[in-house]
Amino acid sequence: MTETLNILANFLIPFLIGSLIFFSSIVAPNTFINLDEKNARKFIRTLFPKIYTYAGILSLLIAIFLLKVEVFYSFIFFVISLGYFYSKFFLMKKINIASDLKDNKKFKILHRFSVIIFILQIILMGFVYYLLMN
Repeated sequence: MTETLNILANFLIPFLIGSLIFFSSIVAPNTFINLDEKNARKFIRTLFPKIYTYAGILSLLIAIFLLKVEVFYSFIFFVISLGYFYSKFFLMKKINIASDLKDNKKFKILHRFSVIIFILQIILMGFVYYLLMN
């Protein structure tokens, strides 16, 4: 059972990392290049909550799988999943309000914070994956 859960985690972690990198490096930038500001904003505001839900649920699932493999790795993935849900339910709302109010300073700070969280999550996932493979 432990071996099966380890195999599942070893598949899902790079799958999640790859999909998030694809989204942030391909989908998001091309949205702003190919759509006008109004439609780009509308598209991103509907897509980000789905991405955060997807990543949060998948991270939580990986955390559950890792409980039998290594409790500390499971804890890391639980924290990662909390970061996605925090970003979805709290941080995104503040970012959108700052954007709507044209408060560029607050928007930049909040957006930078969300990017830092996102990058840290990917780094932590990569770290756990590296440890699982060794």
